[in-house]
Amino acid sequence: MIAYALDGYFGTSKGTEYLNDIIARFLVTFREQKPTRVTSSSYCGRSPRASSSLNTLGTYTPKIYKLRELQALKSLSNKKLPRSAADKFEDFTFWAIKFHCEDLIKEQGVVNADQLIQFALNNFEGKEHSTLKAKCRSVWNYYEQRDWTIPKPYTKKNQGEVMATRIEHINQVNQNRVLRNQNKIKAILDDIFLQDEIKFKNGKYRIGKIAKIANLTEKTVSKYLKEFNLV
Repeated sequence: MIAYALDGYFGTSKGTEYLNDIIARFLVTFREQKPTRVTSSSYCGRSPRASSSLNTLGTYTPKIYKLRELQALKSLSNKKLPRSAADKFEDFTFWAIKFHCEDLIKEQGVVNADQLIQFALNNFEGKEHSTLKAKCRSVWNYYEQRDWTIPKPYTKKNQGEVMATRIEHINQVNQNRVLRNQNKIKAILDDIFLQDEIKFKNGKYRIGKIAKIANLTEKTVSKYLKEFNLV
């Protein structure tokens, strides 16, 4: 007898997929077994000591399964179609044409579409001509739009370069936020219809009112007003 418990809520689509995945793993593991149904009446009148004889009513397997043995099992519940990007990398015909085009670019610069088509027809006789021409047209258009230059291969950045890029990005984000807030405040200060609301009778600005209209904190508004030499 095998028993297991899954603690969780399976009312969502992801929860249902997870539950089906776990069940599928058990089915894969024990698919060779043929259990026999055991009814509750089979246990009537038997003592706990005699429970070992009940193995004849079901399936007895001397093997003990470890949890790590289930980790490598593939799920039966995943029936989604593969991504189109994955299919592209498995299209060896496409990549052969692409690499041939790059070789021609290195040799002669500009490539004629007929060169790619002729290469494809000579090397892939079993393929449909319309399919081969479509692949050649796709490759030719790609490099023609890039002025017959071959993109540099991706190189992984080291940790220092990654951190430098992140810091640069953060600084740019902060700078954009500063400009955006300054423009908000300037627009409010220049609005002639808001002058009575954002100013006291003595001409000083109502920081709280400006902050509410601009959806900013009073501290931020006060900071920029000081930078504008208005307080």
